[in-house]
Amino acid sequence: MKILQLHVDFIEYEPVQKEMGAAEEAEKKKVRIENCLLLLTSVEEDDDESTANRAIEEVEKSLESLKVNQIVIYPYAHLSNRLANPVASISILKEMERIAVERGIKVHRAPFGWTKKLSFSVKGHPLAEQLKEIGKGKVVEKRIEKKYFVLTKDGKLVEVEKYRFGEEEKEFRVLVEQEALGVKGKENPEPKYLKFMKKFGIEWEEMSDLGHMRYGPLGSFILDMLGEYVSKVVSSLPFPVYFVRGTNMFNLKEKAIAEHASLFGQRMYVVNSENRQLTLRYAACFQQFSMIKDWQLSYKNLPFGAFEIADSYRFEQSGELLLGFRVRKLLMPDLHVFCKDLEEAKREVIRLHEVIHSEIEKLGRKYVSLYNLTSLEFFEKNKDFFIKLMERENFPALICVYPPGINYYWLLNIEYHIIDDLGRAREIGTVQIDFGNAERFGISYIDENGKKKYPIILHSAILGSLERFMYVIFDNLVKEENPALPLWLSPIQVRVIPVSVKYLEEAKKIALRLREKMIRADLDDRKDTVEKKVRDAETSWINYIVVVGEKEIRSGKLTVRERSTGKIREVSEEELVTEIEEKTRGFPKKMINLPLEVSKRPGF
Repeated sequence: MKILQLHVDFIEYEPVQKEMGAAEEAEKKKVRIENCLLLLTSVEEDDDESTANRAIEEVEKSLESLKVNQIVIYPYAHLSNRLANPVASISILKEMERIAVERGIKVHRAPFGWTKKLSFSVKGHPLAEQLKEIGKGKVVEKRIEKKYFVLTKDGKLVEVEKYRFGEEEKEFRVLVEQEALGVKGKENPEPKYLKFMKKFGIEWEEMSDLGHMRYGPLGSFILDMLGEYVSKVVSSLPFPVYFVRGTNMFNLKEKAIAEHASLFGQRMYVVNSENRQLTLRYAACFQQFSMIKDWQLSYKNLPFGAFEIADSYRFEQSGELLLGFRVRKLLMPDLHVFCKDLEEAKREVIRLHEVIHSEIEKLGRKYVSLYNLTSLEFFEKNKDFFIKLMERENFPALICVYPPGINYYWLLNIEYHIIDDLGRAREIGTVQIDFGNAERFGISYIDENGKKKYPIILHSAILGSLERFMYVIFDNLVKEENPALPLWLSPIQVRVIPVSVKYLEEAKKIALRLREKMIRADLDDRKDTVEKKVRDAETSWINYIVVVGEKEIRSGKLTVRERSTGKIREVSEEELVTEIEEKTRGFPKKMINLPLEVSKRPGF
């Protein structure tokens, strides 16, 4: 940060016109302030909130020596050629203002993003003009005083400190202690699921930024199948859902983009393109909202959904990164549901709430839920709605009430958490009621009376990001004696092993017939012993191992080893096909792009 600090008799400025869509709101009138320190401030690329703290510490020293207690923070781009993006600049300037006010300094902050008429008179003494270069300083912790309650199944609120947990509420207790009571768990070892992911070529990409994953052929297939499954779930909702696609970067000089991005703060990725600063999206919101503002909508079109599996970017802290769970580049299956009004929005939230719970239960898990509210008034006015939500919960819910005065755009934000193998609450699914972004982005519809209205928008990730969906599945397997991916998701469902080269052609025919039935089968044609091939198939988590020899050809029965049970049995080919089709019914079906013969594949 660079600050030209001037001790002035007066400063007078008048906003003339906006330089960018992201400019702050301001009146076009003259502002005059007498006897103050004028801080002509350029916020630079590497600055953060700690820079704001350091800047005010430096300015405070000057105020003491000059016997002045008034500053004007004035955005001034001309001191640097490596300026921060508009969202970061506004955030840091506001932080300077906040810290100064907390320290008892009288502050005026000129609006950001305007061309302004400016005049001032510098006092004539040696310390009246100083150029300061401000680096990072210590971080000032901002505490948001949230209030926590437990919402019981019958709709009663209990202060969280007074709640008494039942024996069956151990998982809920973990959430409450972690989120509300500040109880820190023990230092956890490396999660066991990580080695399972690496088995399928799912790991960090070391030649990229931190927090970026890569997927080998098997992991890539798993990721694609998860995407297809989430898309299938979204398509089954009882209102139209329009699948869209778009770009992953948006101009921070656009007002709506800047305002929405400011809520994300320092977690944004920002790139420069010629004279533009662009933010990489952190969900599908920017693209869907930018697109739908151009649609002609009527009340007859509502409710409807917009959906995209959006490549998204979040600048998570390096110390919190965790493969598959907390990453910097993710795939977010982002559903937005556009509703006529709050009553319709509440009905659709209840519908999504049911789907979210039922989908995690298909994986053998139960959610513990955190309901974030911007006011208790919303709860009191809509108590029947919350009681309806609680009918589907397996436990009480944790209520978090945010303090007033923050620029919220949502009324309710539900976080659905699992308790993982290491006893930590981990957020997976979400639903949010958004009352602010439709107007911000200019999304409107015409109601029954021909009047322009702004819809309520629901944000939902039914099964979380694809990475977190995958994380839940692998975390499930940690306690299994013979861990195996669900049959529908397994890259190779059946491996056919001939007992010798004599039976290779017959084994190949079986594998090909299975493939014709959309069963992912392959053939181990390598010159190894049967025992070694079986052992390799087991360590590769193949669901069914089929051994083919003289006995199988004569009897017409296949010798099949099933991984999940460890049992060996004899079944006909038709019986095996029927069993697999039954177990995978309702899930996506897709072939994997691998050679039939194991010998033809590279090691991965």
